[in-house]
Amino acid sequence: MGMFGILDISAAGMDVQQARLEAAAANLANAQTTGQAGAVYQPLTVIVHSILGKHNGVASSDSLSAEALPRPAVSGTAQLDVPPRLVYDPGHPDADARGFVTMPGVDPISSMLDLISISRSYEANLRAFDVTRTLMQRTLDMGSHR
Repeated sequence: MGMFGILDISAAGMDVQQARLEAAAANLANAQTTGQAGAVYQPLTVIVHSILGKHNGVASSDSLSAEALPRPAVSGTAQLDVPPRLVYDPGHPDADARGFVTMPGVDPISSMLDLISISRSYEANLRAFDVTRTLMQRTLDMGSHR
């Protein structure tokens, strides 16, 4: 199993977690914003797909090397179809005639839980990356002592 493939998989996982972090941060930042002209912020989600690794320049699914294993990749972000929340606040400048303000359908608690999950996933990928790098360095050090 190639060490560089393991580093690539860990790096790809960290890229996915960074994209998820950006989407969750945007959702939290806009959780209390009101829309202009009836448009309300729609929460974002990250679209992740799997790409097949390469082995000797050719895509291969039969090899068990790390270079041939699939790895995650971010396709982009998409808006979730979440209905807005109506909050009763008659003193708010954006309140309608009944006193309700239309707020984004962002659940701050779920977003905070997502941030914890993202943080732990990023840390796990970083740890795997560091362990692999350390093993590579020790392997090189063993060869230099001859």
